[in-house]
Amino acid sequence: MTKSLTQSIIIIGIVLLSSKVFSQQLVAPKKRPNVLLLVADDMNWDSPGCFGGAAPEITPNIDRLADEGIRFFNAHVNISICTPSRSVMLTGLYPQNNGAKAFQRILPNIQTLPNILNENGFLCGTIGKPLNQQELFRWSVTYQWQGVGDEDEWGRDPNVYKEFCSSFFQMAKGSKQPFFLMASSHDPHRPYGRGKNEKKHFERIESSKTFTNKEVVMPKFIPDLPDTRKEMAAYCTSVRRLDDMMGTILDELKKSGHYDNTIVIFLSDHGMSLPFAKTNCYVQSTKTPLIIRWPGTILKGTSDKKHMISTVDLMPTILEAVEISSNAPSDGRSFVPLLKGDSQEGRDAVFTQFNHIHGRTPYPMRSVITKEYTYIFNPWSNGKRAYRAAPMQGLSFKAMQRAGKDNPQIRARVHHLQHRTVEEFYDLRKDPNSINNLLSSKENQSGYEKEISKLQDRMLEWMIKFKDPAVSAYKNRESPGALEKFMGEFTTKARAEKEALIPYEKEKGYRF
Repeated sequence: MTKSLTQSIIIIGIVLLSSKVFSQQLVAPKKRPNVLLLVADDMNWDSPGCFGGAAPEITPNIDRLADEGIRFFNAHVNISICTPSRSVMLTGLYPQNNGAKAFQRILPNIQTLPNILNENGFLCGTIGKPLNQQELFRWSVTYQWQGVGDEDEWGRDPNVYKEFCSSFFQMAKGSKQPFFLMASSHDPHRPYGRGKNEKKHFERIESSKTFTNKEVVMPKFIPDLPDTRKEMAAYCTSVRRLDDMMGTILDELKKSGHYDNTIVIFLSDHGMSLPFAKTNCYVQSTKTPLIIRWPGTILKGTSDKKHMISTVDLMPTILEAVEISSNAPSDGRSFVPLLKGDSQEGRDAVFTQFNHIHGRTPYPMRSVITKEYTYIFNPWSNGKRAYRAAPMQGLSFKAMQRAGKDNPQIRARVHHLQHRTVEEFYDLRKDPNSINNLLSSKENQSGYEKEISKLQDRMLEWMIKFKDPAVSAYKNRESPGALEKFMGEFTTKARAEKEALIPYEKEKGYRF
C-alpha cells in the first residue's frame, strides 16, 4: 500500500476528539469495557461453520470467536436491506420510528448509539460499509474512501482494515478512553469473489480459499442446479474473504492489549442476496449469526436456542453492558440477562419488515416469526404486480426461470417469488425453509387455524404499538380495494421521500 494511501486511510482530526469528552475522562475516569461491532454484508445466518457452514472450513476465524463466546440461534435483524438494518441497530428503533424505512435519513432528533457513547467518553470509530449522517453519529474517527465507489474496492481488502484498526486501537490506548468501533465488511455482498460478473478491482485481495461447485452446501430454499451451485460457490468464496478480514481485525485487537476488556459482537445485516432471502421477510431473510464474546461475563462456547432476539435490542443491550443509562427512546430491550446465563420472559417472537429501495416500486411486507411458525403480510400482492429485487439479478434466478420451463415445481416456486399471496403462513417445524405456504388454500391451513389467528393478532398488536403505517392496510387485508388504495399512497410517499432526500445527498456528496 502506498504511503499516500496509508496516510489517507485514517482521518483523525483534533476537532473530532471532543475536548469536553476528553476532560470528562480526566475528571471522572470509569473503567468500562470496549465494544467492537463486526458486521457482515448480505450473509446468511447458517453460512459460518459454527452455525452449520455453507462449505467446509469456510469461516475459521468466526468459528474461533464463537468458541470464546455465545451463539444465538434465533437472532433476527428487523429489515433485510443494508442501511435500514444498520439504522435499527444503532438507534434501537424500528424503521418507521427512526425515519430510515428504506435508503433514507435517520430523523434529525434521533439519538444514536455512537452519539450517546461519545457523550459518555467513548472514542467512536467506523470503517467499511458507510453509515452517513455524521451529524447524528458523531464518529470520532472514520475511514475516508478515496472516491465514489471506492468503498467497494477497498471494503473487501483485509489490509485496509488491519491498518485502520491498528491505529485506532493504539489511539484509544493513548487517550485512555474506552472505545466503540464498528467495522463493516463489503463481503459477501454482490459481486461475489471469483464470480462471473466480478469486476477486476474487487479482486485486489483474493480470498484465502476458493470454493468449487461441488464443495458448497446448497440452501434448501432454492433448487440445486448447475448455475445456482456456481453462484453459491462464488458467494462462499466471498464469505471466506469476509472471514479473512474478521481474523485480521481480531488479531489487531489482541496485539493492542484490548482483547480481554472488549465486548466483541459479530452478526450479518441480513440474509444472502439470492432468491427468497435478502429483501424479503422469510426466516432466511432476517435470521443473523449473532455471536457475542464478553470476557468474564459470557461462558465460552455456549449457545442460546431458546430466546428470540431482534437487532432493535442491540443498542439497549450495549448501553447496559457498558453501564450507561440513557433517556433515548427505544423499541427494543436489553438482553444482557441472557449474556449472563439467565432467562428472559417475552422472547418468543420477533417482527420483521421490508418497504422499498430508493423509492422504486415498493413491496411492503411484514412478518411475525416464532421458533415454530412464520406469518407474513404482503399488501402489495394482487396477482398482477411482480416482485423484482437485487437477489434476482444473478445466476440463480435466471437458472430457476430456465429450469421452470420443464419442471412444474420450480415453475411454481418462481411464480410464488414474483407474485406471493397477501398472507403466508409456514410451519417451521416441518418446513424450516418456508416452501409450503399453508395459506395458499383452505385445505392446507386445516388444523392451523388457532396458530394462524394467534400470529395475526400479534401482528396487529405490534403494528399498533409501534405505529406501523401499514396498519390500516392490515386491518383491511381481505379488501383488494383497500390494499390497492394503500399501495397507491405508499408508492407516492416513497417517491416523495426519495425526491426530498436529493438536496441532502448533493450537499453531503453521497447517495443513501
